[in-house]
Amino acid sequence: MFRMKPSGKRPLSLAVAAAITPVLASTALAQNPQLEEVVVTATKRAENLQDVPISVNALTGDAMRSQNILTFDDYVEFLPNVVSAGIGPGQKEIYIRGSASEQSSITVAPAQGSAPGVALYFDEMPVSFGARNLDVYAADLERIEVLSGPQGTLFGASSQSGNMRLITNKPNQDEFEASLDFGMSNTKGGAASNNVEAMINLPLTDKLAVRFVGYSDNQGGWIDNQQATFTPNGEVIDRNNSAGFGPFFRDFPQTNIRSTTNTDIVADDWNEATYNGYRISAAYDFNDDWSGLITRMSQEIDVEGSFLVDPSLGDSTSEKYVPESNVDEFDITTWTLEGRIANLDVVYTGGYIDREVDALIDYTHYNNGGGYITYYLCSGNIYSGDKANAPNNCFDPTKQYADASTNERTTHEFRVSSDPDERLRWMAGVYTSDVDTTHIGEFQYYSTNDAFSDHIVNYFGSGDPFQVGNTTIPDTAGTVSEGPRSPLTTFYNDFTRTESETAYFGEVQFDLNDRLTAALSARRYSLKSQLQGASNFSFGCRYGAPFTDRDTPAGAGFGNAEVTPDGRCNSNAFSNSVTDRLLTLGDYAANGNADTILRATSPNGARDMFRGGGSNAATLAAIQNGNLDISAISEDGSTREEDTIVRFSLNFNLTDDVMLYGIYSEGYRPATQNRNAGQLAANQSGVYDGYVVPAVAVTDTLENIEFGMKGEFLDRTLRLNASFYMTDITDLQVSRFDPSNVAFLVFMENVGDAESNGVDLDFQWAPTNNLIISGAASFLDTKITRLNPQLEGVAVPVGSELPLAPSFAGNIRARYDFELPNMGANGYFTGAVTYRGESVAGIVGSAAFMDDTGVLAYGRESGLGQQDEGGTFGTVADRNGELPSNSRFVNEAATMVNIAAGVEKDNWLAELYVRNLTSEEGAIVQTAGKFSPEATVNRPRTVGLRLSYRF
Repeated sequence: MFRMKPSGKRPLSLAVAAAITPVLASTALAQNPQLEEVVVTATKRAENLQDVPISVNALTGDAMRSQNILTFDDYVEFLPNVVSAGIGPGQKEIYIRGSASEQSSITVAPAQGSAPGVALYFDEMPVSFGARNLDVYAADLERIEVLSGPQGTLFGASSQSGNMRLITNKPNQDEFEASLDFGMSNTKGGAASNNVEAMINLPLTDKLAVRFVGYSDNQGGWIDNQQATFTPNGEVIDRNNSAGFGPFFRDFPQTNIRSTTNTDIVADDWNEATYNGYRISAAYDFNDDWSGLITRMSQEIDVEGSFLVDPSLGDSTSEKYVPESNVDEFDITTWTLEGRIANLDVVYTGGYIDREVDALIDYTHYNNGGGYITYYLCSGNIYSGDKANAPNNCFDPTKQYADASTNERTTHEFRVSSDPDERLRWMAGVYTSDVDTTHIGEFQYYSTNDAFSDHIVNYFGSGDPFQVGNTTIPDTAGTVSEGPRSPLTTFYNDFTRTESETAYFGEVQFDLNDRLTAALSARRYSLKSQLQGASNFSFGCRYGAPFTDRDTPAGAGFGNAEVTPDGRCNSNAFSNSVTDRLLTLGDYAANGNADTILRATSPNGARDMFRGGGSNAATLAAIQNGNLDISAISEDGSTREEDTIVRFSLNFNLTDDVMLYGIYSEGYRPATQNRNAGQLAANQSGVYDGYVVPAVAVTDTLENIEFGMKGEFLDRTLRLNASFYMTDITDLQVSRFDPSNVAFLVFMENVGDAESNGVDLDFQWAPTNNLIISGAASFLDTKITRLNPQLEGVAVPVGSELPLAPSFAGNIRARYDFELPNMGANGYFTGAVTYRGESVAGIVGSAAFMDDTGVLAYGRESGLGQQDEGGTFGTVADRNGELPSNSRFVNEAATMVNIAAGVEKDNWLAELYVRNLTSEEGAIVQTAGKFSPEATVNRPRTVGLRLSYRF
C-alpha cells in the first residue's frame, strides 16, 4: 500500500501548486518537491486518494481560493469529464462521462420529477434536484470530490454516472483561526462585481469549537436586453395548431394582430446575480471515542434578468419581454455522531434541507409553438358563419411563467465499520430518505381576458368582461394552492411529488495477499414515488358563466361548461387531475376491468373526467394494444421499485507507488411518473401515429466496466492517474419537449439504450521547487444503441452520439513561484488553458425545424451549426413545404485562458487575475422553451483583484 508521509512543513512549490492542482497544498519554502497525499472519503472512509480504486478528482480548498472558484460553474471548469448545462445560477445540471440526455425545461422540472444522473452531496447529505442542482457557494470548503462512474452501492440513487461532494471545513478545537477575503472585478462589456468572505474558528474549550463563515458576492451582468417588438406569426402558429384548438389565421382575412414591445425592460448588463449566506458549525468531543458535529447553512441567490442569449443577435444579447427573476433560498441542517463500540467505528448522520424557489420567466415566444395559442390569443368565431367577414382580434401576446416550488428532504444514515487496518475489513449501513416537492407553476397570458371577453361580445352580443383566475380548486390530493396568484393566470400546475427510500448497503474488502485486494459492495433499495395534484385550465370558460344555461354552439367541440355555486365559471371542469389519472391507471392495472377507465366521466356526462379532455377509450385501447405500459403503477397510484445493485473491484499494487485496478459497478436513477400519463398525441399522423405519453419513465440503469492505474513516479514528483471505461445505459430517461405534437409540453420517457466508452487522464508534475505543471483530459465516444420504436422519426436514430458529450476535453495548468527578497515575500504566476470539444444539443432532431421557425417569426436563422442525423423530423412541413431534416444544433469547441500574478507574505495575499482572456463564448445551446434556440455563454474577459488575510 502507499506509504503515508509524515506531517510537517510543505514545499513552497507544492503550496503554489495548490492553486492549480487538486492534490497539492503548502505554506512554506522547502527543497523537497515530492507530492503530498490527499485524503478523500470516496468510500466513506478517510483514505489516500492514490489508494482508492476509483476515478476520483479532489479539488482542495487552497486550490479553489487560488483559482477564485466560487460557484457551481467554477466547480467544473477544470474537470474535463464533467459538463454543466442549464440557464443560470441555481438552474443547472451536471453530467459525467457523457451520460447526458435532453436538458430539462426549468419551467416544469419540479412537476416532471426527473432525477439527475449525477448526485450532489453537501458533506454527508444528498441535495440533488433535477434541473436545479443546489448552487452552494464555495465558502470555506475543505475540498470538492468528484467520483466518476457509478457510485450507487455506497451513495444510492442518482449516483448513476458519478457524484460530486462538497466537503466543508470543520471546527478545530486546537487553535483559533480567522480569515478575510475580498475581491473586485470588471467584465468586458459588462458591470463590476465584488465579493467578501469572512471566517472565524473559535475553540471555546479543549472539547468544543465553533466555526462561522459568512459571504456576499455581487456578480455584475454582461448580457444586454435590447429593444424589440414581437408580433405573432400566423403561418408559424397555424402549422403548430395541429388539433385545431382556436381559429386558424388562414381562415380569417380580417385578423387584427397586436404586437408587444419590451421598451420598459430594455437594459444593459441585466443578468445580475447575488449570493448571500452563512454557515455555522459546532463540534464537540464527548470523550476520546465519541464526538458530535452539527452544521447549519443558509443561502439566498437573487438573480435579475436572464442568462440566456439569442445566438442570432450577436454577442451577449437577448430579446425578453418580461423582467425575469429567480430567487433561490435554502436552509440545510446536518448532524453527525461518531464513535467506537467494541472496536467498531460507528457513524450516524442525518440532514434536513428546506429549499424555496420563486421565479418569473419570459414565455412570450411560446406563441411560436403552442398548439393552443389562438384559443387564448384571439377571439375569432371558430363555430360557424362567414369567417372571411368575421372579426378575429388577437390581443397582447406577452406571456410569462411564474414558478413557486419547494423542496424538503430528510435523510438518516447509520453505518458500522471494522478496523480499516485488518486484512478483512467491512462496512454495513442503512439509509432512509423522505423527499417532498411542491410546485405551483402559473402560465400567465396577457391576452386571455381580452380574447375571451371579445368573443362573448361578438358572439352573444353582450356579456360581462371575462376574468381568468376565477377558479375553484378541485378536492384533489396533492394540490397545495387555493387558486392562482395572478388574474392573468390562464392555467397552472399544482402538484406534490413525494419520494421515500430505504436502503441497506455494505462493503467487504479482503487482502488476498500483500499486493492484491478484492472488494465487493452491494445496495438493496426500496423506493416509492408518487405524483399528485392537478393542472387547472380555463377550457370551457371561454364562453363565460352565462353560457352554461344555453346549448353549446355548433362546432364548439366542448360540453356544457360547469358553474360554481356562486355562478362563476368552473374552469376546473376541464382540469387534468393527475391524482385521479394515476389512481385510475393503478386500479385498472390491479383489476383489469375496462369500466375502471371508461366509467370516469364528469357529473353531466359531457366529457371524460379521467382525461381532462380527450378520450378514455383511446387510453384504454393504447393499454390493450401494448402502446401504453402501466405495470409500474400501483393500485394507490404510486410507483414502487425494489432492486439490488453491486460493485466489485480488484486492485493490485504493482509497486509501493503504482496501483492497477479493475471495477464492475452499477448505478441507477429513480423512475418518474408523468402528469399526462396515457394521453395520446394531439397529432396522430405520420411518426406520431399511435403515440401515447408513457405513464412512467422507468428506472434507467448504468453498468460500468473500468480499468485504471494510479501511480507516482520520478521520486514522487510526478503523479499520473488513468482509467478506461465501458458503460452501458439501459432505458435512458429523456425529458421531451414537443408541445405542437404531444399535449402538456414536457414529460419524461425512455429513449432507449446507449453506451459510453472513454479514457480519463490526470497528472501533476513538480519538475523543480518553483514550478508545478498539471492537467487532465477526457476522451469519449458515445452512441445510442437502441431506440424506443415510438420515438423513431422524433429522436435521432440509432448510432447517434449522446448530447453534451465532447469527444475530447482537457486542460493544462502551471504555476511558477519566485522569491521577492526585498519584500521578504513570495511571488507567483499562474496560467491555465481549458479546452472543450464540440458536442450536440439534445436528443430530439428538431434543429432544422427550429431554424425554420426563426426565419418565419423573426426573419433570421440562429447562425448555429447543425449536425444532420439522417432522415426527416416530425410531421409538420417547413416553409418550403418539405419535412425538415432530422438534425441537432452543435455546441462549438471552446478554449478558455486564465492568468494570474500574486504576492504572498506572512498572512496576507494580493493577486491580480484575468479570467477568459480571449472572451471565448463557449455557447451551450438550450433547445427547450423558445421554439428557436437560445444559449448560455461564458462570462467575457474579467479582470479582478483578490485580497486575503489569515489571522
